[in-house]
Amino acid sequence: MPTDPTIHPYETLTTPTGERVQIDEGMSPIVRDLWRLGYATSACCQDVGEATAGVREKRTSALGYGGDPFIEYHRGWALLKIPIPDAMRFVAMLAETSEFGERVRHPWRPGSWRMNVPLEPDGFSDAALLHFPKQQIPELAEVLQKQ
Repeated sequence: MPTDPTIHPYETLTTPTGERVQIDEGMSPIVRDLWRLGYATSACCQDVGEATAGVREKRTSALGYGGDPFIEYHRGWALLKIPIPDAMRFVAMLAETSEFGERVRHPWRPGSWRMNVPLEPDGFSDAALLHFPKQQIPELAEVLQKQ
């Protein structure tokens, strides 16, 4: 399976397990602090719609997802992919903050977060996908830095 081209500017970070990974520049402070706080991550993106459109443009073969409706729905949304137990703990921590409490406790309001767990052939995925408005990236980085 081909690796998708990099779309956003990135920073190379070293994971807690010693692996070198490319993290979108906008997400690197968040991911760095999540690791410092003991959370695992497996993927992130500073704008899923923008990245999907960019990948689709650069790929020579079909993406298998990422049609125009997908791109428009995800444009402006950042992503964190986190193992379910860590995602639940992370959201519970954010629910206790004045900055993010309302955003994670009340779905479908302007500025609120989305969390889903993809369905796979053998059941649910091991990781949750946390989507949040990309405009919240600097504020989230600030909140995590204080933890």
